[in-house]
Amino acid sequence: MSNAREFVRVLAAENAAFWAGKDVRLEPAAAPAERLRLIRYRMRQGVYNELRSVELIAAWIPHVPEREIRDLLPGQLDDEHRHYRLLRQRLVDLGEDPDAYRPLPEWEALFDWLVACRTRPTLEKLAMFQFAGESQSCDGFETLIEVARDVDPETAELYRTQILPDEYRHAAIGRRALQLLADTPERQAVARAACHEMNERVFAAYRAHRERADRDASSGPDPQ
Repeated sequence: MSNAREFVRVLAAENAAFWAGKDVRLEPAAAPAERLRLIRYRMRQGVYNELRSVELIAAWIPHVPEREIRDLLPGQLDDEHRHYRLLRQRLVDLGEDPDAYRPLPEWEALFDWLVACRTRPTLEKLAMFQFAGESQSCDGFETLIEVARDVDPETAELYRTQILPDEYRHAAIGRRALQLLADTPERQAVARAACHEMNERVFAAYRAHRERADRDASSGPDPQ
C-alpha cells in the first residue's frame, strides 16, 4: 500500500493526464474577437457555476462528520459566493446581463448530481469536487487568464488575483481530505473511482458545450 501522501501525488498526476487537452471551452489560438466571445461565455457560465457551488457545499456540510474537514468548508462556501458576486459585477460593468445565461441540460444535471451526492461518504464527495473538480478548475483558470491577457486584461487580472488563489486553496482541501481518509488500499480505490466518475461527467458536459459552441458559431449568435 502506498502511503496517503504518495497516493495523492499519483492520483493528481493521473487526473492531470486525463485532462491534458480536454478542456474544449477555450481556443487559445483563436482570433482575438473569437477569444473574447468565448471568455464572455465562460464568465456567464462562471456566475452560474459559483452560485451552484454555494448550493452544493451548503448541502454537503451537514453530511461531513469529520470535523477537521467540515470546518474548512464554510470558508470555501464564502469564497464561492464572493466569486459569484465578482463575476456578476464584472459582467454588469461590461454591459452584459449576468442573469441571461441558461446552462446546458448536461451542465445543470452535473450540479444536480453533485448536490444529490451529499449523503455519500466524505472521501468520495471531496475526491470528486474539491480534489478532482477544483484541481481541474485551477488549470482551466490558468488557461483563461492567458487567453484573456491581451484581449481583456482587467478580466484576466480579476481571475488571477481574486479567484485563482482561492481555487488552489479549495483544491488543497481535497488533498487534505484524501491524505486523512485514503489510508488503506480499499479507500484509495474508492477515491480513485470517485475522481474518475467526476472527470467523466465533467468531460461529457464539456463535449456538450463544444457541440453547442460550434453550432452557435456556424449560425451566428453569441451563445447564451
